[in-house]
Amino acid sequence: MVIDFHVHAFPDKIARRTIETLKGNMYNAFGLRADVSHDGTVDDLRRSMAENGVDLSVIMPIATKVTQYLTINAYAEKITDNRKIISFASLHPYQDNVKEVLDGIAARGFRGIKLHPDYQGVFADDEKFIALVRRAAELGLYVTIHAGKDMGVPPPNKGSARHLRGLLNKTDCSRVILAHMGAFREWDEAEGLIEDFCVYIDTSVVSRFIDREQYIRIIEKRGADRVLFGSDAPWENPKDSLAFLKASGVSDTEYELITHANAERILFGG
Repeated sequence: MVIDFHVHAFPDKIARRTIETLKGNMYNAFGLRADVSHDGTVDDLRRSMAENGVDLSVIMPIATKVTQYLTINAYAEKITDNRKIISFASLHPYQDNVKEVLDGIAARGFRGIKLHPDYQGVFADDEKFIALVRRAAELGLYVTIHAGKDMGVPPPNKGSARHLRGLLNKTDCSRVILAHMGAFREWDEAEGLIEDFCVYIDTSVVSRFIDREQYIRIIEKRGADRVLFGSDAPWENPKDSLAFLKASGVSDTEYELITHANAERILFGG
């Protein structure tokens, strides 16, 4: 059983255009050319899952504007089938009705939300961002946060390890999931975060960038029971993410925890 806890997909009418735009942002910001594992549609995500040994994927949408939450969350609810595809919800920290929207997200059975400080234009230690994460924790929602640098966004990074520390100092971190091994391309700082706070981390889109020894050390420091396998597909092929994890030398028990048992607890447990 493999659960990919961090993937992206979009409504068919905008999927390919969105992927091309994001690829262009990566190239313009850092000169990175991105190969993708699927075309951005849910149907092609399912194809990629079948080809790469993934049984269930968790989609992480992002409301980049205060007006987007209704359409994003309606689509997320529509595509969730609890067998192959589950989607988190999203909302923007600066919309006026954050509490009402979060209450509705919880009532509709979503297990969590996705936030992205850079795409949403809000520093992770902004008071409105903190208030949102606090309310989500009160409702029992998990919060996946893009952590560290972003390949398509030039500095300053609003989700840097420094800003994340400011957030975690003021919130219940037990249901916070820091994507990209704690802080993408800020992994020295990420090691400090996971020692100081009880966060989860995911493994998404790091295999081409992180030193293998540091990858192993971060898993050991965090503990395999709070690590979630993720690829960030289509930005990394889940087959490559899995191969990197296997080559890290985790035990069979740790591999089972990371690739599905922890995710099952979050998605289907209490």
